Amino acid sequence: MQLVTLGGAALRLTPPGRERLETAQRLDVSVTGPEANAAVAAGRLGATPTWFSRLATGPLGRRVAAELRAHDVEVVAERTDDRQGVEFFERGTTPRADARITDSEGESVAGLSLENLLTRPIATADAAYVTATTLQGARPLAESTAGFIQTAHENGATTALGLLETDEWDDVETARDRLERVLPAVDVLVASGAAVEAVFDRSGEPSQVTHALASEHGLDVVALHRPHDATAWQDSTVSELGALDVDAVDTTGGRDAFAGAFLAGLAEGTAKSALRSALAAQALVQTTAGPLAAFTAEEVAEVAEDVEPT
Repeated sequence: MQLVTLGGAALRLTPPGRERLETAQRLDVSVTGPEANAAVAAGRLGATPTWFSRLATGPLGRRVAAELRAHDVEVVAERTDDRQGVEFFERGTTPRADARITDSEGESVAGLSLENLLTRPIATADAAYVTATTLQGARPLAESTAGFIQTAHENGATTALGLLETDEWDDVETARDRLERVLPAVDVLVASGAAVEAVFDRSGEPSQVTHALASEHGLDVVALHRPHDATAWQDSTVSELGALDVDAVDTTGGRDAFAGAFLAGLAEGTAKSALRSALAAQALVQTTAGPLAAFTAEEVAEVAEDVEPT
């Protein structure tokens, strides 16, 4: 499967272990971004991923591109003198929660324009993925995201939208409006229960929620991710599976790995089998530091055997 994604990425600076930002003497550097994280996870399961973005000229932008290429993700990015986004992340431990400080003001991806990129991979892709978080960005980025989905849709790709986070959205009404404009071109929705409730005011039994979303928005597949389980709707068939218990090292890449693995699995089988792989990938990515997947397809297949119906 040729998978194309579009979005931003930040350099993530993290104290070692469970140290605090205010007392740490050094910081570990990694890369994070919802579409980039999903692309890496999908690539680990056999997809050939391409990530479209806009990166800062200089060492910070090069660091982002180099790390994703090291994970076998093709990077197609415009270069700009704008700054590279940075995220400071602190791992918590009970009872202290994780902490995140995002420094994205004036980041390069905000001015992304498809006109400045080689877009042929979009027209020839098997699947395309963006998140609602990217769609809620600055107007140039939002318009490019919508154009990306529309182009992929018109050329026959399976188009997928991730509705997983709402924490950084300024205006849910505007978010809903932007989502509803692109949903006619979307085939697959991968969403969290909390985000669906916040945006569409829908909660309750997952089987009913997924069916309602598919019916109202003409979706072929809906995957609903919740803290302790996940549900997939396809062809009026609903599959519900429980999440695995994890001795978590870092939970931040869980939802993105779920989305990437679900898309990779969907290309090879049914929504139910894709859901099983997605839950296994979500569990495995949390066993290592950082949001980028470091599991193998064999590990995912082995862990997926332990995923059981709810």
